[in-house]
Amino acid sequence: MVDAQDISLPGLGRILRVQEAPEVVAALSQALPGWPLSVARARGLAPAIRLRRSRGGYLQRSPQLPRGLELPTPASAVCSLIADLGGECLDRDGSLLGLHCASVEVDGRLVLFPESHRAGKSTLAVAFAAAGYRLFGDDVLGLTREGNGVGLGIAPRLRLPLPQTLAPELLDYAEAHAGPEDARYRFVVPPGNTLARHGESGPVGALVLLERDDQASIPEVVRLQPREGLLQLLSQNFARHAAPESLMAHLLPLLQRVPCLLLRYAEPLAAARHLGAVLAGEKGEVGQGESDRFVVARREASPPSGPVPAGRRWRARHEVRRYPLGHELFLIQPASGVIHRLNATGEAVWRLLCQEPLSGEELGELLAEHFGEPLESVSEDVGWLLAGLADAGLVAAVE
Repeated sequence: MVDAQDISLPGLGRILRVQEAPEVVAALSQALPGWPLSVARARGLAPAIRLRRSRGGYLQRSPQLPRGLELPTPASAVCSLIADLGGECLDRDGSLLGLHCASVEVDGRLVLFPESHRAGKSTLAVAFAAAGYRLFGDDVLGLTREGNGVGLGIAPRLRLPLPQTLAPELLDYAEAHAGPEDARYRFVVPPGNTLARHGESGPVGALVLLERDDQASIPEVVRLQPREGLLQLLSQNFARHAAPESLMAHLLPLLQRVPCLLLRYAEPLAAARHLGAVLAGEKGEVGQGESDRFVVARREASPPSGPVPAGRRWRARHEVRRYPLGHELFLIQPASGVIHRLNATGEAVWRLLCQEPLSGEELGELLAEHFGEPLESVSEDVGWLLAGLADAGLVAAVE
């Protein structure tokens, strides 16, 4: 067989065959500093995952890509291969739940950042490395039922070009430790023991939701309250394809014993240093209970006292964080850390209040016409909804 190599990895055995592309093998080895591969001359039947040189660059086939995928560069080939290899590793170990998250070690415990669209978890993970913390990964982590995170040994990957608004120190770090890259992506290979080895585990100490806000002058950390809404939010962000029973078995015990935080930030390196100091107890107030290892301030919200007057006008508070998921909307009030879940009707009310101040009477008329429901019942529901939003500090009355 001409220039064909079989790749073996711990936990997977002989899993990948690469034909006429030694540069891809070299790049893959660089991107897996904590998951050492071994290379041998190809023999026998091809393994499950295969990649060969093609006219357009490289062609990859696997059980997940039965029709094949064309990849233009060695770096793009490595990105695709790692996705298959990581998924195969987690699929073979039935005791682990695969989480789509970044993970770093702070004060001996793992901090997990759920997947969130363009929230910058990979950049934040590299920022933690630049700040001197150890990484367990920027995209995927195994989670045991005992609440330990298990790293795969994969280097973090940044989207290019890097924003020039990043701290110069972070830009220098990403340049000094650059691994395989092309016009779209760059792997950053942390030096020494900064990246956890494949199979290395550690207890989970905190879950952190991310919000990038270019207007945030300093990083802000808010403690969230563990409620059903938080569990659903984490479930959909962490592992969308896992069975609900598996998610409950793994995530619910975590929510019962570790804090969940919201990090609002503009610049990743400053955010990593600030959050690291908070989690290590150098900033923030002392929490209650032995399980509060990582502490920040929090306040409770009061329950609704009754429907509000129909003629009073309301507006949405600008500081409230929004997380849309399907037909529902999650709202987080930073002052209290409470998470509120709105259905489609509640989401419509919130969207209208974000545009202009409206009264319950005006909202009732708009919604009754839109949904074709009786005005009286809709107006009553809106009154109670506004009361709940007001008592939670999500909307404010307009005088």
